[in-house]
Amino acid sequence: MMDRSWEIIGAPFDFGTSHKGSHKAPEAIRAVGLTRRVEHFNSLGIDVVDGGDVEPQASRGPERIPTGLNEMMAYAPLLMARLENSLRTEAVPVVLGGDHSISIPSVSAVIHSNPSASVGLIWVDAHPDLETPGEDSTNDLNAMSAAHLLGLEVGELRTLSGLAPTVRPELLIYIGLRDVVSQERQIIHDMSITTYTMSDIERLGIVRVCGEAFAVMSERTDAFVLSCDIDAIDPMVAPGVDYPEPGGLTFREAMVIMEFGSQAQKLALFELVEANPTKDCNESTSKVAVRLLHRMICGPVV
Repeated sequence: MMDRSWEIIGAPFDFGTSHKGSHKAPEAIRAVGLTRRVEHFNSLGIDVVDGGDVEPQASRGPERIPTGLNEMMAYAPLLMARLENSLRTEAVPVVLGGDHSISIPSVSAVIHSNPSASVGLIWVDAHPDLETPGEDSTNDLNAMSAAHLLGLEVGELRTLSGLAPTVRPELLIYIGLRDVVSQERQIIHDMSITTYTMSDIERLGIVRVCGEAFAVMSERTDAFVLSCDIDAIDPMVAPGVDYPEPGGLTFREAMVIMEFGSQAQKLALFELVEANPTKDCNESTSKVAVRLLHRMICGPVV
């Protein structure tokens, strides 16, 4: 287990999707066990604090495309400021979403805090979130978050201070993809983005996939973000999500990813997003989230 500090920060923002309910996830994850585990972590000498939530505000202007753009324009500076403050203390922020559009301010906070650094991104998800506005798009911001971070145009977010930095395509790695639309597939090919689909994980094994992905972060970046959408996990294990796709990660495979992340010296921020308690069954997805967070913070069993 590495000697590092952690700060849990809730981001109860779900304006970036037409599905509502993921804003309740930070509270639900705390309630089913995370709060108790924070106390346990500290009793073990692990420095973990719960910094509370950064609350969003409803839009006051006319609706614009993509969905959630107005709200994110207001929310991004708030979340970025909170995360940058945490990063200045040399803690690793653990961000609880919320929908996946919160990655826009969270990854941008790491880049903005390290303006001369090479920042990487491991994106664990069933979907690449590379859509851009148009007739063939969902026009939801949470389906465009990675596109924004790569520098593609998804709205007016770049007019906000701190949201202009981008992630270089060679420093973005996908793990767990299994639902990719044609526009996203073309972007992945055109930008030569390293991608491990569920078929690749089945063929290669999760240990090899993680070994290769985290080695890139170790060798080619100064800092990196691990962004995990809980719908990467099979819905038989984590049913409380907005976009369930059969054939996802097993619970054990997801825990292996957490173990690799916990041991990565250059991990700057971890986020867990897209759990939706209103669609959960017996709080099972929130409980899975707690176990993933436990493994991330505590590291491997031995």
